[in-house]
Amino acid sequence: MADLTLDVDAAVSEVAKFQDFSNRRVQLAVKRAIRKTLRWVHREILRYVSQESGVAQKKFKQYRRVKLVTNKQDSYVWIGLNPLPLHEAGRVSWNPASSGARVAGKTYEGAFYRSVYSAQQKVWIRSSRNKKLGHATYHPKKRYHAYGSGPSRGRFPVELLGVDMEDLPDDVGRRIEKRAESRMVTLLEQELNYALNHER
Repeated sequence: MADLTLDVDAAVSEVAKFQDFSNRRVQLAVKRAIRKTLRWVHREILRYVSQESGVAQKKFKQYRRVKLVTNKQDSYVWIGLNPLPLHEAGRVSWNPASSGARVAGKTYEGAFYRSVYSAQQKVWIRSSRNKKLGHATYHPKKRYHAYGSGPSRGRFPVELLGVDMEDLPDDVGRRIEKRAESRMVTLLEQELNYALNHER
């Protein structure tokens, strides 16, 4: 993804240049403003990747593809670029006569929409077929075997198709970065006002 660098010192200097930084309440206000700004950046990135992929924001959280990482030395928003399950990207259109499954306006040749290993329907493709087609998969291919009343043995091994994830474009990163710095100033003003006038 694009690197986002927030100029925290500039925001602090602009808003709190006359404050006593040895004051514990001022220090806590700055920390809270930084933490809230990072959460805002996290939401903005989550909104962007959701719009681009067609996958609901809650699914990125469920599959841990976009998350806020914090520790004592650093804080950053992480985007996992491994594919998400294709059936999460939107309504799936398929029937046995189809040449493939259609998801979010795109047809995936050779794919089918069936409940294979659970009650939930998902988008699958035969491994031998996907060697030629090269569709993204949600996980490395596994060799499954059909038993009982399951799908015919001829469909195995199969692969679960995924929707590709992309890096955050540089121009999008710059826009979020610029807005985040402005957001930081607003939040810092709010936090300092609260810390100095309301906290005891």
